Amino acid sequence: MLSLILLIQTLFHDCFMNFVILFLLFLQVSAEPENLETRSEPTPLSLLEQMVERYQDTWYSYVTFDQKTTFYDANGEVERTQWWFEALQAPGALAIHFDEKNSGNGILFRDGIQYGFANGEKIQELPRIHDLLVLGFDVYKQHPEKTLEQLETVGYDMSKMYEDEWQGKAVWVIGVDAPSEEAPQFWIEQDRLLFVRSIKPGRAGTVQEVQFNRYEPIKGGWIAPEVVFNMNGQRMLYEEYFNIQVPTAMDSTIFNPDTFLDASW
Repeated sequence: MLSLILLIQTLFHDCFMNFVILFLLFLQVSAEPENLETRSEPTPLSLLEQMVERYQDTWYSYVTFDQKTTFYDANGEVERTQWWFEALQAPGALAIHFDEKNSGNGILFRDGIQYGFANGEKIQELPRIHDLLVLGFDVYKQHPEKTLEQLETVGYDMSKMYEDEWQGKAVWVIGVDAPSEEAPQFWIEQDRLLFVRSIKPGRAGTVQEVQFNRYEPIKGGWIAPEVVFNMNGQRMLYEEYFNIQVPTAMDSTIFNPDTFLDASW
């Protein structure tokens, strides 16, 4: 009888210990996804670092394209179209000639300065950080700290972000910590780490929106051949890129304000 009791106690003890071990393993496995999710959520700066890490060795330094630019009136009707010819050097430079590649009319963005040209003369020189140039191209070819400083300078709060969805894909929204149209913000697709949207409050209660759509892969990077500018939900400007080229080098005179008018590609 005593032997039977001891056998029962032994079996009970073994079953109980197995149950405890399985229960502890269950708790550990259940906790892991939550811990991994917490660790994976970036800050605005670490997101910029991820963008650089993903593409800095493959993203192109030069790109050229012909751009059909369509302007809309206040009623949403096409007002006019114009061809722009653009050459980009990342980071920091974008040259645009209007109507013809060698026209005397255009605009140059170079290292935080905007130069305007009309009728063969330079008529404008003023400080301007082109945030779309930074977010769409420069971010992959310069230090994250510089990008963060540039974006803060033009009004983005680089301490705030939240997770959302855009065109069926998960995005990070930087500049606000909850849905709002009352502060500047930019949207980065989580999967490919590409800039897809920005929202800015404008004058007289207007809301300005820019979309980078239909991304295509090119030479280790990406480009959005469709760019949409809306105001209060109504289209104001529409850009379409054609003849996209990725040269290995470009003449530096294209991006020099002193030689911009004489340079072509």
